[in-house]
Amino acid sequence: MSNLSLRNIVKRYGKTEVVRNASFQIAEGEFVSLLGPSGCGKTTILRMVAGLLEPTEGQIMIGEREVTRLPPNKRNIGLVFQSYALFPHMTVFENVAFGLRRKGESGKPLEERVNAALEMVRLGGYGARFPRQLSGGQQQRVSMARAIAPRPSILLFDEPLSNLDAKLRDEMQIELKRLQQELRITTLFVTHDQAEALSLSDRVGVMHGGVIQQLDRPEEIYHRPANAFVASFIGKPNRLQGRIEAGTVALGAGLALRPERLDLPEGSAAEVFLRQEAIRVLRAPEPGALAGTVALRAFSGPQVQLVVRLAHGAEIVVEVPSAEDTASLAPGEAVYLAIRPRDIIVLPQGAAS
Repeated sequence: MSNLSLRNIVKRYGKTEVVRNASFQIAEGEFVSLLGPSGCGKTTILRMVAGLLEPTEGQIMIGEREVTRLPPNKRNIGLVFQSYALFPHMTVFENVAFGLRRKGESGKPLEERVNAALEMVRLGGYGARFPRQLSGGQQQRVSMARAIAPRPSILLFDEPLSNLDAKLRDEMQIELKRLQQELRITTLFVTHDQAEALSLSDRVGVMHGGVIQQLDRPEEIYHRPANAFVASFIGKPNRLQGRIEAGTVALGAGLALRPERLDLPEGSAAEVFLRQEAIRVLRAPEPGALAGTVALRAFSGPQVQLVVRLAHGAEIVVEVPSAEDTASLAPGEAVYLAIRPRDIIVLPQGAAS
């Protein structure tokens, strides 16, 4: 097991810079996710760590060894692809054994390592089956077993759950978390799914435009975003404009919010981010609550979404558990929105987004 370090990594295609000066370190046994929209550069970073792409500039270290120009088979990494990449003509056992055989393993030691890897992903007894006889989730477990069987220093995941349906994806998130905690292999995980990144990771790197905007613990990413892009990308935020007045954010029409932290100077323009799930809907007013009117109601099973129009015309979307009394509010009814000061995210207007 080793740590992973990227030092000033740049990747250009012609004049287009798809990764800009990426520098970070993943400690031994740590699970770090790169999260961002399509085209942000996250998969490019993973492919450079894997040796499938060469950086234009910079240095990649696994432990104390520089691997920047080494081919993939010289890096001691395990790679799990989005597409499973199993050999259809080989049994599950032979798929998992493939990398070990290429390293010269054979006989009883190979058999023990393959079976141990299959047990770790809860597929003991499946060795004689072929990929076509397995579900999507089982095939992805085989690809994980193949990656961990050679005991790699670094484990890389390239959006491994994106081809699964929602139920299987939830199940596989739990399996991934359990497996990584058991093995404590240094892991770099690439995804565009917030729930995956936040629930699986020790730290999350949010990427946009080839730049890592923030690399931090999931709780910090969620509650204390570094800039407007991170605030707008994570969770389900409402975005409002305001101005700092007497320790509050004035929204207009007499509406104001008093956040727990306010680092902006008096009179400056601000952007406010309010997550749908952090807002309480009330039928009666309470101090500090915003008054509004229900403009739209949408039922989605466990949740009801309410669109609330505030006095100054802006609209806020709120998620209400469908079992709550306020979930029955109908368009046209008066409501009040209560937001805890710690859930009010305030950033300077015009910050990077």
